[in-house]
Amino acid sequence: MANYSHAGDHTILQNVSPLTTFLKLTSLGFIIGVGVVGNLLISILLVKDKSLHRAPYYFLLDLCASDILRSAICFPFVFTSVKNGSAWTYGTLTCKVIAFLGVLSCFHTAFMFCKCCKCCCI
Repeated sequence: MANYSHAGDHTILQNVSPLTTFLKLTSLGFIIGVGVVGNLLISILLVKDKSLHRAPYYFLLDLCASDILRSAICFPFVFTSVKNGSAWTYGTLTCKVIAFLGVLSCFHTAFMFCKCCKCCCI
């Protein structure tokens, strides 16, 4: 979707039924809400409970923070794009920055899982 703005025919993605758009927006809204609220609650629990102040839980706190940032920064742009008929209206630079942040978040998560497995299993 990030590079679709360079394609010639935009009518393919814009001619979707209202029901499809509604279902996409509902699921994205649910993902954003659960992603932010759920990870925020877990983060608060990890910070407040002193018995959880150990290395594995710091990794979990880092993953929660990363997921909150991705849910709060990247997903609203995708939500608005779907709402506008899958048309990106923010410009090329914003598209590249949001795509970079999404990929960075995914690689950060994968790196933290590898780091956590190394730390906790050895």
